[in-house]
Amino acid sequence: MKIEIENGYDGFERHVTGNIDLDGNNVYNWELDTYDGMTSIYLIDCEVRINLEFKDDLNLFNIDEEVAEEIYDEILSFVNNNGYRFIGEGFE
Repeated sequence: MKIEIENGYDGFERHVTGNIDLDGNNVYNWELDTYDGMTSIYLIDCEVRINLEFKDDLNLFNIDEEVAEEIYDEILSFVNNNGYRFIGEGFE
């Protein structure tokens, strides 16, 4: 899995975008949004945008829940470790 950040800002309302290469074959854009302590991560392929936390969305990219959780954790860790931390009241 290879993750890159293209753009973003940190803070209480964090927004970061980038791309992820899952296996050399499946490359997606992604968006991470944090608002009021809640973080959502979306994978995007052309005009299709899925939330990694919504089971019904995962079927669109043929991703199971375990893989989605791994992708979510990898992107979140990468974002946090590259200077785009959530700044809030003890949330992460």
